[in-house]
Amino acid sequence: MPNELKGVIAGFVATLVLSGLMILNSTIGLMPQIDIVRLLTTLGTLTTASAWMDHFIVGALVWGLLFAAVDATTTRPALWLKGMIFGVFAWVMMMVTFMPLAGAGFFGAKIGTTAVVGLLFLHLVYGIVLGVVYGLLGFWVPVKAAVILPKEEQMLVAGPNPHTTSSADINDHVLSSSPAGKAVLIAFGCLVGFFALLVLAMRFRTTLGF
Repeated sequence: MPNELKGVIAGFVATLVLSGLMILNSTIGLMPQIDIVRLLTTLGTLTTASAWMDHFIVGALVWGLLFAAVDATTTRPALWLKGMIFGVFAWVMMMVTFMPLAGAGFFGAKIGTTAVVGLLFLHLVYGIVLGVVYGLLGFWVPVKAAVILPKEEQMLVAGPNPHTTSSADINDHVLSSSPAGKAVLIAFGCLVGFFALLVLAMRFRTTLGF
């Protein structure tokens, strides 16, 4: 799987988790001033639906692709820690660019220190999930690569004839992922989906008659 695709998928999952936390915070009314979607609606004439769309575009495409580029040019630290550092970077960029445009002041001066720290926490969670999911995608769905074996080992390995097949043909016989890895990935996706549905149910419980 290309790094760019891993970045987009990991960014989408991280944005999904971040959105769940935002909706949960909005439901209990803990810190309403850190509602990123509400702040987005203050920019021009964006509707709530458009603000949510922009939220996912930035989280999945912009930050996801940028994280993939960062990972491709660095080897350390671990991906979860790299994601945390990336989350801090995304938070700083939001504080110095988005917040002034949204009328919240430079570095959120108009929304208070507590809200600024709350936004930092959300971005840390986003970054950690981004790094972890990115790493899991690389572990469960490794990139196909030709394996060149010594001549003696080639005689013992069942598969294509090394004298009549090209490296591209050899790639077709390399497993991209194990059944166990696929099962774990499906289970993880189900858990994320269940969490998202639970948060949405809490958010719209009145409309649904709960």
